[in-house]
Amino acid sequence: MFTYHYQQPDDYHFSLDSIQFAKFVAEHYQSQTDFGDLRVLDLCAGCGVIGFELSWYLSDLRQFDFVEIQDIYSTYFYKNIEIINRPELNLRWNLLNYEALLERSWQNKFDLIVSNPPYFRPGDGILSPSSFKNRCRFFLDSTFANFILAIANALADGGKAYFLLRSLKQHKYDLLSDILNLLRESPLSVEKIADIRGTDVILLEKFHLDKN
Repeated sequence: MFTYHYQQPDDYHFSLDSIQFAKFVAEHYQSQTDFGDLRVLDLCAGCGVIGFELSWYLSDLRQFDFVEIQDIYSTYFYKNIEIINRPELNLRWNLLNYEALLERSWQNKFDLIVSNPPYFRPGDGILSPSSFKNRCRFFLDSTFANFILAIANALADGGKAYFLLRSLKQHKYDLLSDILNLLRESPLSVEKIADIRGTDVILLEKFHLDKN
């Protein structure tokens, strides 16, 4: 397994989930051809770990966007660009709430989306004194539904989105059913395809639309 020696905030480190997730996505996606023209989004990117890892495993990819709402990560993202030293990559940092992807300007923009989002809803657990940590763990800046709808809007026809989803059955939620209900009239398929260290990997795939 390969990883760079990433810079990250002392108060909240990325987990092994993100590293293993990137490797899994690369293996699942590697049959795709003509990587150079594909547009990739790392959503809820933190310091950019998943996107950077993916750039190693799928080294022909060139176009990467990173969307993250917490400005504390900006410094670490740019430090990590220096560490990976890949001038051939086009790496764009977007300091945004993920619900901004619901806007028309982001529609059908990405061929591949990857994300390790917050796992919990407000009220699902005890909040930390640190607002930074809470925003990493809980959907505080918008809703889980908007996270799903943002992916659906930003994904291009024929595109694929992979994200990690923690079961909240102990809180009496069935998030996979929630996703299916949200997207029931959309041109997207929804499937659980793997489990990484007790966390589900969900694949959303957008069908090619008939423009005739």
